[in-house]
Amino acid sequence: MPPSHLPDTLLPLWEMAAEVGLELRGTLPTAPLEPEVMARFKRWLAEGRAGEMDYLHKAAVVGEDLAQWKPWGKGVALFALPYARSGGGFRNGGRVARYALGKDYHNVIGRKLEKLGKRLRAKGLAQAFRATVDAAPVLEREWAIRGGLGWRGKNTLLIHPEFGPWVMLGELVVDVELPAWSPPPAREATCGSCTSCIDQCPTQAFTSEYEIDPRRCISYLTIEASGAIPLGLRKNVGDWVFGCDVCSEVCPFGHKGPDRGEDWGLMPVFAELSLEDLLTISEQRFHELFTGSPLRRTGWAGLLRNACVALGNLQRGSNELKAAIYHPEAMVRRHAAWALGEIGELRALRKVQQTEVDLKVLEEVEIAIQR
Repeated sequence: MPPSHLPDTLLPLWEMAAEVGLELRGTLPTAPLEPEVMARFKRWLAEGRAGEMDYLHKAAVVGEDLAQWKPWGKGVALFALPYARSGGGFRNGGRVARYALGKDYHNVIGRKLEKLGKRLRAKGLAQAFRATVDAAPVLEREWAIRGGLGWRGKNTLLIHPEFGPWVMLGELVVDVELPAWSPPPAREATCGSCTSCIDQCPTQAFTSEYEIDPRRCISYLTIEASGAIPLGLRKNVGDWVFGCDVCSEVCPFGHKGPDRGEDWGLMPVFAELSLEDLLTISEQRFHELFTGSPLRRTGWAGLLRNACVALGNLQRGSNELKAAIYHPEAMVRRHAAWALGEIGELRALRKVQQTEVDLKVLEEVEIAIQR
């Protein structure tokens, strides 16, 4: 049943969204975002906090006003799909962010939004539309906050009043005007005096309340960063292989939503492979195993890099790491050397010194031996 306070003009949109498996959470006209929002974002970029996420700079140009991105855009429909579920990862250890345990949210939400847009067009309710899920110069969180879907948490995530931080956002920009509408909030929109997310971040990535430096964030280090994970942060990464959920797990609002694991499924690869197994797969096998999974974003070498760090922190996988020290990818060899140093396999490190030619790998080997 549609919400009792839903405007009659939005009823067709709500019904069509429900037909494709979406719940309309809010609508807005595509008016520019508040100047203070953009000023804060541009300052954040100027400080270099985006790291390798160059796509965020485009959002600074057109993200302020959706009409700059899509000149025909007059309204935006807002969606938030919950994904709360039990934690998990690879067999015998090696944690993966919960959103990445199942089907890729880009595909799941994106396909639903595309279906919705096509239905609106078929009914003559819109002609042009653009579906977006975390892959366009759209400041999704800012639009969601403006649209009343939740509030900005001190962990910088959107906190939904019912689902807490466990939500994925999606938007449908259309060429028809939509009113500013959202259901009334179920609870007060504030984190209060709680600072659990800041206090318990393993890498101390939060520079203050509501501010993060992603270059220290485990999610950034294991997903977005293409180079080496900084030596000083590797121990703090722990056994996270893809992403991190700590700031959501400790959030008081993260314990209230129902488990949605069945909605998203579980990729079979996590039951099939241990971290040791992961170090032995070829690049072709990597793409086969992780088709349809968010983990493909790291690339083959990136995921093996992460596995090496996790194994070093778990004090496991000596034999596989001894093989990985000769891996064709220098990035993998560097992190295998670090992990072998953590485990104390100095003989293997001294042996590889005799044949290794990559200077960065040799530097890692020498540092590992000296620890």
